[in-house]
Amino acid sequence: MGLFDLFSKKNKNENSKNTANQKQQESVNSQAPKSELYLALSKYNEYVVRYLGMQQQGNYAPISAYEKSNGEIIGFLYVVGDDDSYSLSADEVIERMENSFEQKMADNDIKSFVILYHSQFANDGNHSLANNDDELKAITISYHFKHGEKGKIGLPYRFEDDSITYQGITDFNQEENNTLFATQLEPGKEYFQDREEITAPHIENEIGLTIKRSNNSDLSNTWCGIFGFENYRNQKGGQVLREHFALSMMSESSQVKNNVAIKQLDYDSVILKGILMNETPSSIIPVVKTDYVIDIVNKQITEWENVHNLHAIISGGGRDTFGLDYLATDYAENRDRYHSQKAHQMNISGIAFVLDVSKPQDPNDEMKYSEDFTAYMPSQDLLRFACFDFIGELEDFKETTLLEDSSLKGYLMKVRLITNADFKDFFTIDMFVTPENMRFKELTVGMKLTGMVQLQGQIAE
Repeated sequence: MGLFDLFSKKNKNENSKNTANQKQQESVNSQAPKSELYLALSKYNEYVVRYLGMQQQGNYAPISAYEKSNGEIIGFLYVVGDDDSYSLSADEVIERMENSFEQKMADNDIKSFVILYHSQFANDGNHSLANNDDELKAITISYHFKHGEKGKIGLPYRFEDDSITYQGITDFNQEENNTLFATQLEPGKEYFQDREEITAPHIENEIGLTIKRSNNSDLSNTWCGIFGFENYRNQKGGQVLREHFALSMMSESSQVKNNVAIKQLDYDSVILKGILMNETPSSIIPVVKTDYVIDIVNKQITEWENVHNLHAIISGGGRDTFGLDYLATDYAENRDRYHSQKAHQMNISGIAFVLDVSKPQDPNDEMKYSEDFTAYMPSQDLLRFACFDFIGELEDFKETTLLEDSSLKGYLMKVRLITNADFKDFFTIDMFVTPENMRFKELTVGMKLTGMVQLQGQIAE
């Protein structure tokens, strides 16, 4: 688990502003010391210094610390576990921290607490959260003492080339600020002894399906599978997709259900399906055409609430034999059917993110495989996006094109992922690949392939 990095700055030139080449403190308020406030807060000096270090590393997530009834200071933060499908905004983190600490204080479990976050404070009383780079003006320290004060103070800073200039806490005099900045951290000390893992909300519905939430998923890798990773990530690829999204909105609706309308561009082997919600263009998703149908019993649905639950990754089992996850390309229009029934006849296909020739087995390997060995397993790189590493046999393929000008080339392949001597097409799917994502030049029927594929599915009609 790592620090809950809510909105660390991008690793671009501006990130050089966060280096440790820091000017300590400019001229600060030199009026009479506000000793009571300084003395009360000084027990948290190490956490202020720790937070400065986090900023210099590009981590802008809120942190907090509290004072137990015995006077021990404990650091607290939220962390992301192995399942990173659900995250909290900085606002939500601060609100949760404050509510939790206020309750602990009411229960006499703690005597004080501080929450540190980056704000818009510019010596003007505005301690609103900074939501983008332009608003980064200060570190705000929100504090509450059980038998004392409650308030917020700011430590303004500004970026200068490759350094950060900290101006000092405006409520402290120069001597107090000097003492704060001179605070040394203990080598090897774990400052965040109390951590809470963020977990995705989930329920079990009336038919026994687990419905899980994701709020930070998107289709960027899916579109990289269609356009090619380099092509999509440059300005041209994204622009082409936006243009075709707009084109799809001009087509006639193929169906309208529950305030969701589908408008699509139909090409040789791939459909670009545009989705409107309440007559507002909301999303577009590629659908690889296939006639392949298998029976699947679903167990878990992970809905993408950040796109109004128009998409979902579904986990289940196929043919009462093997497990699989798939991106449900018809979830927007068939959400009710997925929630009310576990078993479906499903069209399953895939998009290859990486494709290579499988190397012949090393004769020195202890484990021996048959010549017709095929297999697939969950990819650890994109575990929550229905992606699988595979070794498969190419049974057939054809060249195909898509986009209005047919400029996007690709192949529709028929790839056997599970070999069953008694059932020829036990698990043999249609898979789209763009040449940019291939690590070799030519396809040949019968060759062994390896790579990563994202499985997708829709209810067969």
